[in-house]
Amino acid sequence: MDREERAKKVKLQKIALGIFAVLIIIAIIVGIRSCAKKDSSTKTTTVKVTKSQTTKETTSKKVKEPKVAIMGECYVEDFEKYCKDLLPKKTLCVYKIGVLTGALIDDKYLNYQGNTYTAEERVALYKPDQLFFLVGMNETENDTPQITVDHFNTIIKDIKGVSPNLKSVICSLPPVAKDGLDGYGTNAQIRNYNKKIKEYCDKTDGVDYLDIRDIMEDESGKLSKEANPGDGAHWQISITKEVAKRIKEKSDELKYK
Repeated sequence: MDREERAKKVKLQKIALGIFAVLIIIAIIVGIRSCAKKDSSTKTTTVKVTKSQTTKETTSKKVKEPKVAIMGECYVEDFEKYCKDLLPKKTLCVYKIGVLTGALIDDKYLNYQGNTYTAEERVALYKPDQLFFLVGMNETENDTPQITVDHFNTIIKDIKGVSPNLKSVICSLPPVAKDGLDGYGTNAQIRNYNKKIKEYCDKTDGVDYLDIRDIMEDESGKLSKEANPGDGAHWQISITKEVAKRIKEKSDELKYK
């Protein structure tokens, strides 16, 4: 083989090697891209699964248990003592024997975490979803129901400052066994208070009136013998439990509104 033929052969070998090298590079690039696509596809599938699971979990969750606060006088104290298992699970009872509605706003008498608060402040710290009132009997001997209504309105507005979606319920004031009981109005005065309270509830968004009189009232509109523990104004424990059940029913109703 002469020099010229050897030169041609070497040249052809170089060209072949060059083509082979190019093919190898192309194969490597295609392989990398294929892997990248595979990784991307895997990640996308994982995200979709995660989203699907999250949606399923959210859908299957039950309606949340509302935080409920009950403000009031001696009746609410009895709820705390005898009715915890009948009230909504997350219930805070804030009470004082003989308290007036104005004192719920102004008087600091509740100790909590080393500080002293008014009833309104203590409830505000709890940030309730629902607020029930069972209070006002100790001011019914005064023919000024509008003052009581104004106190309810002030408390509701103040609590809504920390719980904008608050739903409030004012329970009717109960009857007494006879007129002339010390510290209480007559049944006629109590009915007048309830009339004004109901009027306020009927015209105020987010505030309901809960009539509980049928649980303890006799045919003449007085506290029944079955409900009367002997003092003519308070209730037998069995009646207290029935009122607690009524409050729970109302709370459940409000959960879906």
